[in-house]
Amino acid sequence: MSSWFLALLCASLGLVNGASAQKVVVESGAVVFTAPDGVKRRLTSGPHDSEPALAPDGRSVAFLRTLPGKTIAAGSGEVPARELWLVPVDGVGKARRLVEPRDDAKVERLLAGLQNPQFSPDGREIFFESAAWATSGAIHAVDVRTGRERFVVAGFSFAVVPRGEYAGCLIALQHRYFLGGGSFDWYWLFRPDGREIGPIGENDDLFREQQEMPTRAAR
Repeated sequence: MSSWFLALLCASLGLVNGASAQKVVVESGAVVFTAPDGVKRRLTSGPHDSEPALAPDGRSVAFLRTLPGKTIAAGSGEVPARELWLVPVDGVGKARRLVEPRDDAKVERLLAGLQNPQFSPDGREIFFESAAWATSGAIHAVDVRTGRERFVVAGFSFAVVPRGEYAGCLIALQHRYFLGGGSFDWYWLFRPDGREIGPIGENDDLFREQQEMPTRAAR
């Protein structure tokens, strides 16, 4: 068997660099990483950690840590106080807290009930959702290197486009209002700085298929 054909076969089976074998899950409230060789490594002690997300380079994991008994008031009511952390997968470096809960009268600065952390394609930022208004959450981002956090745009049920023409852009569901009265929820596409690109529609499955992203029903 030729070397080029063997390389092609390995790539198709996901054996090159073992990238497809890497995964991260939560077990008993602790983050557990499975290396390409199948060896499991417990990255946190738990028991209040959740929603791990593997960095694009596979070298670190973002996750949420709930603070027991602590809540923050948001437009939707009292929500859990959660922190956003980053931990290396090699078991050598220490975990770093990137975002702390924050109560603030200005909704765009409120950090409560954090959820859905997702890396930018270059791994430099982590986007996440915070509770905010009664009808909408708020999408924020934090710089992995500096820890600088910023408000991006109002929305919820968001996803970062991983590749292609719109790599790094955000799909987000927004609650908007008709001029003549009434409201609607549509998916919109935004640049990483929150600037609107345009509407996607009531359902984003077709757009996801075009961008080779998993559909929401499959996640």
